Parts: sequence; structure tokens; C-alpha cells
Amino acid sequence: MRGLSERAMRLIGLAVTDKSLEEDNVLPSELTLVGVFGLRDDMRKESLQAVETARKAGIQVVMITGDAKDTAQGIAKEVGILETEKGLILTSTQLGEFSDQEIKNILPDLRVVARALPTDKSRLVKLAKSMDWVVGMTGDGVNDAPAVKNADVGFSMGNGTDMTKESSDIVILDNNFNSLTNAVRYGRTLLKSIRKFLIFQLTVNVAAVLVAFLGPFFGTDLPLTMTQLLWINIVMDTLAAFAFSGEAALKRYMNEKPIPKGESLITGDMWSAILVDGFLMAALCLYFLNSDFVAGLFICDATRCADPEVNIVLLTGFFGFFVFINNFNKFNARTESLNLFEHITENRNFLIVVLLIFILQTTFTYYGGEVLRTVGLTLVEWGYVLAFAFIIIPLDLARKFLRNQFFGNPVVQENS
Repeated sequence: MRGLSERAMRLIGLAVTDKSLEEDNVLPSELTLVGVFGLRDDMRKESLQAVETARKAGIQVVMITGDAKDTAQGIAKEVGILETEKGLILTSTQLGEFSDQEIKNILPDLRVVARALPTDKSRLVKLAKSMDWVVGMTGDGVNDAPAVKNADVGFSMGNGTDMTKESSDIVILDNNFNSLTNAVRYGRTLLKSIRKFLIFQLTVNVAAVLVAFLGPFFGTDLPLTMTQLLWINIVMDTLAAFAFSGEAALKRYMNEKPIPKGESLITGDMWSAILVDGFLMAALCLYFLNSDFVAGLFICDATRCADPEVNIVLLTGFFGFFVFINNFNKFNARTESLNLFEHITENRNFLIVVLLIFILQTTFTYYGGEVLRTVGLTLVEWGYVLAFAFIIIPLDLARKFLRNQFFGNPVVQENS
């Protein structure tokens, strides 16, 4: 029988007796064992890969089951939860003999709890959270509800009880462990998308504040009107959020270590991108506004300039330049890699927004008039605007290259 249990089978014994059953349904003492049946649920093909994916992602998988120890051990080995000899297997009785501190000491090596009681799950969740771990708990029965509710993230099975579903944060409709790892991957993708948006938005803010603050020292009081700033805010907030919302959930995200609870939303690498690119953009803006070379490219002729003292052509070019340089900087913000086109076709929102901004900015330039303080530009002048705006891309690539050389590449590869 132990051999069957070690093969991940649940055992049912068949026994006979000549005596009749009493009314209280108590089994008679004299039984003859006829045989033992071993019942086994085949593992899903994707379960082994899902557990391996979780392990690479830094997630410790612990199986808490009511099965016998030998059966639980067989299942855990087959599915990959017991990947080394270091993994601990405890029964509920053994677990109850440990103090809370002793359990905390062995918790990093714990892999299986057999013959578990509902209180064991709640206790393990409580102790893991006290160690500042991010705890996820799955369950389907009524007894699982307290542990599922107390976990940082509670998962319930689609075929579970209503009480457990109500206590959980996420319902796994297909009852598949692989869906849990997918939930982690999409969660990490969401965090990365938020961080990409913050890099883009804060870079724009740094550049705008520096131009507004330093502009008067270079003889530029109001390079952008309030109406133009309103359009820039739409580009910076609404459209940018839509652009970064569709980023692909890359498999390599599951090769990264879990993010600690106390880690700041804005990392050191993000600050370097925000401050370096923000200062570079501000410097380019001030050069565009105050350089005699640039002014010579945007000639204020009589047909376009009512006031010869105000080079409306240059200011129109600067308006387009400021929008376009931020549009190009979206490519820098969306990836930590030197390959700006990495998986870009998987985010159609990004491509649509970038193209839409180019089209709308060009249209506003010709039809904005006094409302947007713009005049029409020639094709050559548009070429100058695009060329100056594009400079931010090689500048940021140089920043990333130097970062990789001196501080290491933060991009975790797919096959690592």
C-alpha cells in the first residue's frame, strides 16, 4: 500500500464480513480485507511547466493537502514542487509540534504539508505575512475561506464554494495552476506599464519646468501658450496612458526576482532616465529657441508674420518640436533595452497613438491659427523639426549603453 501511495495514488480498502451492520452504522470489528484500490488523478500536462515557471519567478510553491504523507510526496515530486532533497515534507501533527519561530525558520524550505487541517493553512499564511512575504493562497472548500481571505492575494477555484469565491480576490475559472502563473505575469506587466508611463510623464514635467524656469534667463518668456500646454497635457497624460496600456506580457518577466514589498515605485534606473532625459530635452528646447542657427532655418517672411518682432514661424516650429520630441521619447520610455522596437508590434495602442499625435500636431499647425498661435510650415521646416526632435533617441540610447557598461543590464533575457 505504501508503494501505491508513493506513486501519488489515493487508497480505498475493500473488506467483507458475515455479520450484519448495526443501525448506528458502526463497522464490525471482524473484517476480512479483500483488496486495496489505488485511485489516481492524472496531472495536467502544463502543471509541471507552470511550477517550474513559478520557481524561476522566485515564487515558493507549497502544497497543503489532506492526503497521506506518502501520497502527497509522490504528487509533489511528479509536479516538480519537490525539486531538491532540501525540500521539507511535514504532516499536520508535526507542524503542530513546532513553535511559530521554528516554523519561520523552516518556512523557506517547506514544500508539502500532508494531512493538513484548515487551521494549518491560516497559520502558515499568518506567519509568512509576518516575515514580509507576499502570500497567495488557493482553495475551493468552505474550510479554505479564512486562509484565502487573509492572504495578500486569495485565489479560488471556479468549481469552488460560493463562500470561498467571495473571500478570494481572483477566481480561477479553469481550475488550472497555470492560470496563477499567468496572473503573476500580467501583474508584473501592469507594474512595468505604470513605470513606463511614469518615466515618460515625469521626463516631460522635468523638461517643461526647466524650460519655464530657465527660459527667461535666455530671453524666452513664453515659448508655449496656455492653449498649447493644454494640448501637450493631453499628449502627456491621456494619450500616453492609452499608449502604454497595451504592453505585451513578456515571458521573460517571469525570470525576474519578485519585487520586495517596500520597494519604491520609481527605481534608481527610472530616476536616471527621468533626470538625464529631462535635462537633455530642456537643453535641446533652449537651444532651439535661442540659437541663431535654428532661427535661420525658420525664416519669418511677410506672408506668415504679422509682427516682424515675433518670429511666429520659429515658435510654431518649437511647438511641433516639443510635441514630437516627447512623442519620440515614448520609444525610449517603453523599453529598458537598446532595441527600441522590441515586441512593438504586439502593442497596437502604442503605434496608433504615436501616429495619431504626428497627424494631429501637423493638422493643428495648419488650422490652429490664433487659437494655437501657429502658422503653416514648409516641408523643409517640418524636416528640421523632426530632425531636432529625433536627437533624443540616440542620446537616450547612449545613456542606456553607459548604464549597461557600468551598472549592468537590467533586462532579464528570455532564456535565462
